[in-house]
Amino acid sequence: MTPLTPFRMLFSSQHGWEELATRHPGSSRVYSRVVLPASTLAAAMLLYAYHVNGSAYTTDLSTLRWDVMVLLFWCACWGSVHLMAGFIRMSVHAEARPPYADCYRLAALSALPIWLSSIGLLLPWPLFNAALGAMGLLASGLLLYHGLDALFEHDDSVRTESLAYTVFSVGALVWSLLVALILLPFL
Repeated sequence: MTPLTPFRMLFSSQHGWEELATRHPGSSRVYSRVVLPASTLAAAMLLYAYHVNGSAYTTDLSTLRWDVMVLLFWCACWGSVHLMAGFIRMSVHAEARPPYADCYRLAALSALPIWLSSIGLLLPWPLFNAALGAMGLLASGLLLYHGLDALFEHDDSVRTESLAYTVFSVGALVWSLLVALILLPFL
């Protein structure tokens, strides 16, 4: 893979996806190489945002409440990938159900842009951070659509589009619940 391959994967069902389709790592390997580091980055950025730039976001929140929320968020990220993998597996229209590990890999790769958007928390600009989160969600949807087409559907049809909308809707709901978990200490 070249450095541009992940960007091409956002807009194509061929570039980079062929290489991924030939590999079949187990879900524990994907967890240790993708989910754990990326979700840890997101949790670390949330901690950084509060402890370094907390005044840009809130002034009356205890450190303990924030730290507990970040820990819950971190664990919820792990569970959300399993939830999405199971939903993808149930939703794919194939003669035989795809392997769970392949669905887990797609769920993990689709969540990656959302987790990477947390890098924006280095800057204490809430609107910028919200815009990056929305861009991460959009990139996640693009990866999901092209990944479903490349790995499971192979026909770039209306059926693939419908499946992508369904899975993305559930993913957006899960993402909204994770964001609500972040906002919970502010209530």
